[in-house]
Amino acid sequence: MPLKLLNVDGTKENDSCEYYNWRLEWLENTICKRHKRGDKLSTQQYQTWYDSEQRTYENMKKDEERVKKLNKSLAIIVPTHKYHNIWLESSLSQLQKTGYWTLLAFDNPYYQLNQKHDDQLPSTKAMMCVDQVIMKPKTWGSGVGIPHSWSMWLGMKMLKALGFEYVFNCNGDIVLEKPEGVNKLFQMLKDEDADIIACEYHPGRYLGTMVWLSKIDPALAMWEENMKRIYQVNYGNAEARFGRFAAEHKLKVIPVDNPADHHFKDWTHDNTFRRILGLRHLHAEHKDRRTRHDLPVEEKYFDKKFLKTHELNTISKYWKTGNKKYLKAWWN
Repeated sequence: MPLKLLNVDGTKENDSCEYYNWRLEWLENTICKRHKRGDKLSTQQYQTWYDSEQRTYENMKKDEERVKKLNKSLAIIVPTHKYHNIWLESSLSQLQKTGYWTLLAFDNPYYQLNQKHDDQLPSTKAMMCVDQVIMKPKTWGSGVGIPHSWSMWLGMKMLKALGFEYVFNCNGDIVLEKPEGVNKLFQMLKDEDADIIACEYHPGRYLGTMVWLSKIDPALAMWEENMKRIYQVNYGNAEARFGRFAAEHKLKVIPVDNPADHHFKDWTHDNTFRRILGLRHLHAEHKDRRTRHDLPVEEKYFDKKFLKTHELNTISKYWKTGNKKYLKAWWN
């Protein structure tokens, strides 16, 4: 059921513009009364009162916009961890342009008392791009699958509880150069009454978990099944598990062009999600560019606070000077 914010007397849905006008009228009447009493007020005092009303209006408007996001049928979930922090501001700032509720599902990084917040958490700018943040409990199982499963399961349960009917997943090291393409994917899913469209898909065998858009019920069911099996051996990685789940449950999956893309590390490869979303897997692409002795990912996508020492001594100096000796040092 949609959330509605009521006005000050609880008689109807709140309208920040209407409330602002009412407050201005009240303020002007108050000022007139004080003038009639003979109060001497400075221009600065008047400006302070009007500025206060303006701030109240702007804050209320922001709250209204946030509630409008909650009342949409589609939400975004971004599963991520501290090793994505270097890309996260670029990723989230693009997703913010979609206008959809965005939940950041961040892996709990705290395992030692001597850890510092600044080394573990995303930048302030990154955090200001999202509407909601959850952090899973500490988990000790090895590999990336277990913490990822916890983050997704908890995040999906939260979005389901908030009433969303569809979910768009985008990992924290992905940047969408065409974020408006999310609307096109969403429309494709609704037009075909499909259950899911994923960046990589091989029927019955493989369903990409990096970027996908789905009805929330089958997506939640997939992650709940995955949670049950996180310690099961010889069951395959998440992509193989979801490919099997989609086949066994006869999900309607929209096929994509050129699905064998190996996590999009080759930035020259053509694919449905690249054309529609401008999808770039920055983490994989950056490593591939180094292996190919190519230029690094563009400087604008890095949060330089999280550059490693080797990168500070190589590509960072290359960006500043253009001297290719630093580029060659990065390659080697």
